[in-house]
Amino acid sequence: MASFSIPFTFSLILSILSVSAQSIDRTLNSVIFTTNTPSPLPSHHPLQSDDLRPIDIVLLASVDGRFYGLNRTTGEVVWTTDAPGSKAIDLYALVRTEHPELGGGASMVDMDNRSLSSEDIFIIEPQSGHIFLNPAGARCDGPLQRLPFSMAQLVDMSPFRFDDGKTFVGKKRSSFISLDLRLGKIMEISDPEQSTRGDGRNELSDELLDRLDGTVVYIRRTDYHVSVFSKGRVIQNLTYSAYDPKDIDKKVKYLWHQMPDSWYHQPTPDGSLLVFKTDEREPLRHLVKFEHPIVAVFDTVTTSDRTYPLLLLQPTPSLQDLYPSRREEVTKLALKGRIVYVGRIGDSLYALSHQTYPHVLFSLLPTQRTFEDDSLYRLFHDTNEFGEGCTSLDCLIGAHYIETASP
Repeated sequence: MASFSIPFTFSLILSILSVSAQSIDRTLNSVIFTTNTPSPLPSHHPLQSDDLRPIDIVLLASVDGRFYGLNRTTGEVVWTTDAPGSKAIDLYALVRTEHPELGGGASMVDMDNRSLSSEDIFIIEPQSGHIFLNPAGARCDGPLQRLPFSMAQLVDMSPFRFDDGKTFVGKKRSSFISLDLRLGKIMEISDPEQSTRGDGRNELSDELLDRLDGTVVYIRRTDYHVSVFSKGRVIQNLTYSAYDPKDIDKKVKYLWHQMPDSWYHQPTPDGSLLVFKTDEREPLRHLVKFEHPIVAVFDTVTTSDRTYPLLLLQPTPSLQDLYPSRREEVTKLALKGRIVYVGRIGDSLYALSHQTYPHVLFSLLPTQRTFEDDSLYRLFHDTNEFGEGCTSLDCLIGAHYIETASP
């Protein structure tokens, strides 16, 4: 089946909010790696939010598992890790699903040539692990149900059985990644099921490694795997990987609830990253394009009592703070309903909800039958009779309303 273009573009935001594209400053300046280290704190001094100082590199993770280093103020992409699968370093897509009943491939139908709508389709949101369901028999263009449990919760409860008879059996494993912020080099990946491998360390001199000690950050990657059983057969295998900083004190996370210098970086479903300075009259400053959507934004932060920078998940601002001149319009948009956007990476679908990724609210809603001309509706749907008889996971790509599923 021919795929259609993703119905989400930055131009849509511009048209909705009347923001002039010419006002976006895309000038890429040279990167200055500064830390602005605060004065040493007495040992008895309790940590305060003012003691946390962001440095100029923001660490981004895309849905395909790749890391990017971004200058937090200019929007310049400083470096990127190698594409997944191109080297021995094991970076892979953060959401991976298998559909045994559909022959394994995302674009295949099962051997009985049944419609895709005859099977439950579970879709995972990166980073949060929330699960959305397109139930068997439901239209591919209808609302999705959000399960009451995340991937991590299902693994913790495993084996777990829903009232409808489906059983979830899960497991998890963790690995450890060390990454140099200056060079974009993955220094080590320690995985319990594979040997420890280095990418950067073998290529760098001992002298340079010594100088890099203060620019290496540490990331934990946790893989959650859940198999969904129905009537004794596996109907779907779900795998989800989450990146999170290693051993960050809960108080530090609590203190990092807003950016001290008002710089924010917000992803959109089409692979764009919007850079904002929220203490300005028109906060939007830059637009950066990526091959795949960014699903996690980490600030790199220094304190006086650590020799290496910390990674902290960047706080998510409200859309009203990002678009103050259009506060009323944005508020009305947010009241229209809960939205989730479904995309595809390889043979797997992933979900982006507006609670986790606020700009999803700007997605077009071609899945809702509100067009005066049915031909416009059909432009976004390569299906029969408005969604009936869909035989490809591509039918689910686009924006959907969210319903809450019962356990």
